[in-house]
Amino acid sequence: MLAGLRLSSIALLALVAACGDGAPAIDPSAASTTGGGSSTSSESGAPTSTSNPDDGTTATDQPVTTTAASTGGEPGTTTGEPGTGGEPGTTGEPGTTGEPPLPGCGDTPPADFQAEASAPADGAAVPGPSVDLVVTIGGQLLADATAKFHLREVHALTADDDFTIVILPDTQNYTQFPGNFPQYPAQTKWVWDHRNTDNIVAVLHNGDVVQHGNQQEIEWQRAETAMSTLEKTGTKFPDGIPYGIAVGNHDNGASSHDDVPFATTFFNKYFGVDRFKDRGYYGGHYGNKNDNNWILVRAGNLDIVMVSLEYRGELGQDPDVLAWARGVFEDHPNALGIVNSHHIVKANGDFSAEGKKIYEVMKKVDNVQLMTSGHIKEFRSRRTDNYMGHKIHSMLADYQDLIVPADDCAGGCGYMRIWRFSPAKDQVKVETYSPSLDKSMTGPQEQFTLALDLSAATGVFEVVGEVAGHDAALVHTVSDLKPGATYEWYAIVKECGAKVTTPMRTFTVE
Repeated sequence: MLAGLRLSSIALLALVAACGDGAPAIDPSAASTTGGGSSTSSESGAPTSTSNPDDGTTATDQPVTTTAASTGGEPGTTTGEPGTGGEPGTTGEPGTTGEPPLPGCGDTPPADFQAEASAPADGAAVPGPSVDLVVTIGGQLLADATAKFHLREVHALTADDDFTIVILPDTQNYTQFPGNFPQYPAQTKWVWDHRNTDNIVAVLHNGDVVQHGNQQEIEWQRAETAMSTLEKTGTKFPDGIPYGIAVGNHDNGASSHDDVPFATTFFNKYFGVDRFKDRGYYGGHYGNKNDNNWILVRAGNLDIVMVSLEYRGELGQDPDVLAWARGVFEDHPNALGIVNSHHIVKANGDFSAEGKKIYEVMKKVDNVQLMTSGHIKEFRSRRTDNYMGHKIHSMLADYQDLIVPADDCAGGCGYMRIWRFSPAKDQVKVETYSPSLDKSMTGPQEQFTLALDLSAATGVFEVVGEVAGHDAALVHTVSDLKPGATYEWYAIVKECGAKVTTPMRTFTVE
């Protein structure tokens, strides 16, 4: 689930250990990033629940079975590993910050330290445009207590918040064969034509853009022609429709079927850093090439971070690249995280070797919920993995060898994936559609719905103030509140090594 954003009212104090704030983000400083948007990050520790959106049960801290669905494989089962995060504090007792006590605090945190969000009352109507947020302190006060106040405006979700991301599977047989090529620009034209009616916010290409990555430049020229349609500009899209591309084995191979990466000379000539660096949605890249890159878009109040990783075949994923990717997601903890790479899921629903390495890193990054891939021609499969309540849905779709004589089409017949997100329903509906044929596939591997945690679309908590004092109450005044708006808030209060996260409270501005 998105870190700190699945909230519930709590009758008692939620007392959280410092290590429960989550493992620290891996420092990606060894890799360079350029450009990019940013998202406000708040200290974790918001009251949370761990309800399972798929079946309504409550998740525990035990590893859960993994299910896989595919066209030719049985569901698999895996056992998760213990998490690295700390255990939550015991209800009714203060948690510890993990920091050494301050001078005058003694050797251990005070066992009776208490903090409660006392005003405004939960559900109260306040006159605005400002309000005092009050935390009441109890127990032994040996030094100043510090309260950090977190606030968000609550956005009521409706169907108007729905949005779409389009996934382009392997296009190599469109760019290689002129007779098949029209199906590729038909896909991007459909995206542009439906950008407003379907509220399309981004496009991801699974890789294998071309067949002969370092041999036939004409194939890259055809790809550029097709993708350039997405770069038209308009009021809603001043930089064009955001898109990211994963490098496939045919894009970086020395020959048409080389499983060892060779070079990405043509990829970077046509879809390198220079093409994207001035686009507002472009987040950056690893190293000095665009082989591994990321984009950031916003749908309503929801940020979406999409990281595209290069195919590495026999070499396996580079641990430094995976550390960089993890850092990108952890820098945007309130965003929906999506991983795009060429080979994640195999035909039978198992992870590929690369996919397994990617998953082992991403399973401990709370906001990564979707992974998408291609590579395995004429197969579609998917799997859902649950690691200590954190679910990741991984999908494979590749139509490159599809030939339908009755429709007079080959090379994939233009089929692509359409992900239709509904934040109000916490779900994404996956569809498979061909713009050139104006036809959809409706089998269970082509059309299905997945449960997600999109609660961040209701609004993101921001730290609005920090107050320290030795008094029985700590007060922070919030100004410029919107008339008619509803807000939620909580505070993290620390004193002499003890830490309490208050229950979440709601108020409405009159």
